[in-house]
Amino acid sequence: MKKRKKFLNRTRSSQRFRNELAGEKPPFPNLKWLIGILLVLLLGFGWFRLVSHLITNSQMFVLKNIQVEGNRLVERQEILQQAALRSGSRLFQIPTAEISNKILKNPYFKGVSLTRSLPSTLIISVQEREPVAYLIDQKIYMIDEYGKILQTKPGTTVSHLPLITGLSVKALLKNRKPLFSALNLISLMREIDSDLFQFVSEIHIDSKLPPCLYLIHGGARVEVGSRQLHQRIFVLSNFIKNSSVFGQLENIKRIDLSFKDRVIISKKS
Repeated sequence: MKKRKKFLNRTRSSQRFRNELAGEKPPFPNLKWLIGILLVLLLGFGWFRLVSHLITNSQMFVLKNIQVEGNRLVERQEILQQAALRSGSRLFQIPTAEISNKILKNPYFKGVSLTRSLPSTLIISVQEREPVAYLIDQKIYMIDEYGKILQTKPGTTVSHLPLITGLSVKALLKNRKPLFSALNLISLMREIDSDLFQFVSEIHIDSKLPPCLYLIHGGARVEVGSRQLHQRIFVLSNFIKNSSVFGQLENIKRIDLSFKDRVIISKKS
């Protein structure tokens, strides 16, 4: 037994000797090393807090200028009133996310961002909803691509965009499916031939009938049916752009595209 203990002690001693010769490091850092790391971290954190405090409270970074970008429908003053910013506020103490949410409550905006421009400027960038059509229901409403219904702003010129008729705003607030039907038709027209908007003035939606179009030249009613709209819009584009047809639009009362591969024309009496 004693011989075995001596053998184990000699083995451990020789192993420690080999580790020292090989320059192996102990498996865990010593206390001084840990204290050094801790001091470096504390100094770094303290320096960061000091610099942050100086920047946040410095008289250099005080709000003096506010720039508003991207607004066309909404007046600058209306945006500033919603933002409720005070001149002289510390630039880095302005809660940009909170102010963005305030401005986004305006239904005419679909995006808002605030950017600090050193030393003393705040830039408010807004993304307004763009109308793709106008809805006529006693008043004129603008409609964006998502079916958002908004009253037109004073001074808005209704041009180059189709008018949607036959729909009630009150009814649409309960069910927007008919409006999406009109928007789908507008999207198809833009996809197939955006020049069609130079010929089409109105999209009429009837709850009991398929949608129909009215032309600018001559006011002809165009019945497109409810199926294969992609093909029928393509036929309409080629038809009215035909030089012999275009010259006769003033005399045409009705164009029926609801039959497959056929265009039926009714002339004015």
